[in-house]
Amino acid sequence: MSDELVRFIDAGFVYVSEEQSLKYVAQVVAADDLVFTCWGTIGQVGIIPRSGGHEKYIISNKQLKLRVDPAICDPLYAYFYFGGKDGVEYVRSHAKGAAVPGISLGILKGLRIALPPLVTQRRIVSILSTYDDLIENNASRIAILEEMARRLYEEWFVKFRFPGHDGEVKDDGLPGGWRQGPISDLYQGLYDGPHATPKPSDEGPVFLGIGNLTESGRLDLADVRHIAEEDFGHWTKRVCPQPGDIVFTYEATLNRYAIIPRGFRGCLGRRLALIRVDPKASSNLFLYCMFFSPTWREVVAQNTLSGATVDRIPLSKFPQFPVTIPPPEVIARFDELVRPMLAQAEGLNQKNANLRAQRDLLLPKLISGEIDVSQSEADKKELVA
Repeated sequence: MSDELVRFIDAGFVYVSEEQSLKYVAQVVAADDLVFTCWGTIGQVGIIPRSGGHEKYIISNKQLKLRVDPAICDPLYAYFYFGGKDGVEYVRSHAKGAAVPGISLGILKGLRIALPPLVTQRRIVSILSTYDDLIENNASRIAILEEMARRLYEEWFVKFRFPGHDGEVKDDGLPGGWRQGPISDLYQGLYDGPHATPKPSDEGPVFLGIGNLTESGRLDLADVRHIAEEDFGHWTKRVCPQPGDIVFTYEATLNRYAIIPRGFRGCLGRRLALIRVDPKASSNLFLYCMFFSPTWREVVAQNTLSGATVDRIPLSKFPQFPVTIPPPEVIARFDELVRPMLAQAEGLNQKNANLRAQRDLLLPKLISGEIDVSQSEADKKELVA
């Protein structure tokens, strides 16, 4: 679950035995149950899918479950109601505690929800689910395109099955013309972000944070911090991110990477750095794919400094991190094949951003009744055409 309206992420679980699960009967959730965070990050909500990978799940002690009465409330309607911006703020407004805000089961039970007739609820769900279905379909296509690019990297630069290679390697285990060298040989500049945090603004350029970099390698701009327009020059003195730059984390949550997309306007946040590649070198996509390889992850692990509070990699030593460097013509050919894949993925990601924005604008109007949902299903589908 996240601040973005995401129903459920069916991954990253810790498992317990059937015998152990009997100790947590009250914490068992099944299809159509809503799950709320109850401590720390309040307002997040998800819904257990009807066709997930497991029949049941056990929530942690930082989560609460809500099982609605299907005779009066459609579970997906309740999810959309509490998952929208207004619903999240409504839940957060009931949190108790200054240092670590939280909600209890009693507070959750006391939350009020506007309940139109079931038929109206289902029409609202049908409209909003159309957006979700399109977003999910695009997300699947994005994942396939990114996986294709990384598989191609593995074939060429790990297994050495690149065009023109005859299978022979030198004594150092590399094909002819390949070499080991510092990563700095592959980029033009390395820049870190500011070491402070600006005052927030309701709108303006984006102040990137670690949370905006996904594990899968994309920028998630659904929930961002803004800076005032007049402060933009100050916070981009070190560097102003440009399309094609590779932004990455070097403290706390390591191994997060993303490419700055076209149209982005913002600055780096704390604990973030970026690599800028010479456009003539065609090596930014090679580097980007390399960052997800086991070989690079091992380099990061070997150079990670474990501190009292967070782990970090020293940016002063980063330029000397060892990498395998193919001939420029091989990198250029890889770029030629991969660039259309990732460009298509970027386009689909932008489509999803637009769909989410449309859905989130529509959500409160549907729930409040400002938009009439008494029209036919065929008419309503035109809303997302």
